[in-house]
Amino acid sequence: MMANNIGPLRVSPNGRYLVDAKGEPFFWMGDTAWPLYAEYSRADAENYLANRAAKGFTVIQGVLAWGGGTGFEGPTPGPNAAGDLPWLDHNPATPNDAYFQHIDHIARVAAAHGLTLAMLPTWGYYVNDVGTLTPENAHAYGKWLGARYKAQPNIIWVNGGDRIPVGHEDTWNALAHGLREGDGGAHLITYHPCGWTHSSQYFHQSDWLDFNMIQTWTEWAKVYPAVAYDCQLAPARPVILAEGAYENGPEYPQGPITPLVVRRQAWWAFMAGGYSTYGQNEMWRMKPGWAETFDTPAAGHMSIYKQIATSRPWWQRAPDQGLFASGVSSERTLNAAVRSPQGDWAMVYLSSQCHALIHLDKLQARRVQATLVNPATGEHTDAGIFETGNFTGSQFPQARQQWFSTPGYWEDAVLLIDALKE
Repeated sequence: MMANNIGPLRVSPNGRYLVDAKGEPFFWMGDTAWPLYAEYSRADAENYLANRAAKGFTVIQGVLAWGGGTGFEGPTPGPNAAGDLPWLDHNPATPNDAYFQHIDHIARVAAAHGLTLAMLPTWGYYVNDVGTLTPENAHAYGKWLGARYKAQPNIIWVNGGDRIPVGHEDTWNALAHGLREGDGGAHLITYHPCGWTHSSQYFHQSDWLDFNMIQTWTEWAKVYPAVAYDCQLAPARPVILAEGAYENGPEYPQGPITPLVVRRQAWWAFMAGGYSTYGQNEMWRMKPGWAETFDTPAAGHMSIYKQIATSRPWWQRAPDQGLFASGVSSERTLNAAVRSPQGDWAMVYLSSQCHALIHLDKLQARRVQATLVNPATGEHTDAGIFETGNFTGSQFPQARQQWFSTPGYWEDAVLLIDALKE
């Protein structure tokens, strides 16, 4: 295992992305393991974290006081695998040290793997539905958590938990302010909303919110516009697609959620200017044999996604649908593009078997190299060298466009276009 030298994370000076402790751009590739602290055994947690680190994941989202998940919650948060409850006498103001010793261990293991833990202090049910947390005990609980993990570098606090805050804003604000008071600002704070909502709808101007989270749930075809909207807000904040549709999830009206759908969600979030978090059904449902499902296809495809996305200076990317002269499509088959502000590279995601006409004159070079990459396998194929119509001696560019197609045996493709040095 490697030593963790990435945290604590911060927001970049321009507000668009996250940076590590050295100020270097941090690529959020998250996974959801909501019951990690409450239901995973120590061995399962260690095996899971090692698996995700090996795949290149960088952030794990989990809930400290769980309870079963939306639609399955018990009246109080359940015990961990050792039988310890998170709160003594079911009172959030009196956390159970034995329960949190297990979390201490998970945090250390995650740090050794270079993983950041996006910790939800509670699932939203215990605020909105049964009122276990009040403004008073939420503040006390948050302050205790903040103080306990102040020196743990690989933590992000995630307020909320699959709920809108309407009618309970005082409690959510109190929890956030308690966290900040307890750790003195050592860690970032965000908010996890329910399906098809954004944290920005409720807290974008709040003094404690550092970046935004979005949950699209079954509305996976709306990932691009949802992320693009938050990326245009002021002040600028990083944007995370924190929960989309889960691979193999059975409950989605717009299913089935195939590996192709999972790839589309990740690429659309990236192309819109944000980050994304993957989800696999068994990581939270934990049906018999769940620990044998760490290596489902889309989990591996996320590794390839990261390799492609980070192969260029991704933190400088600017979404530019103007790269398409034709073939942008829409909704479930939306194609999307980004390019560098300097015009020395571009990426285009072709989300289906399709053709797209690309404005090569948006690249600031006389000639460009095009490469097609299969986002399911990582296979590269040369797509040609082309003139852009720039730097010809003419006063104006000679607009050049070029058709590109998803290769016949691929489901989707990423087109890389790089300026060639003369």
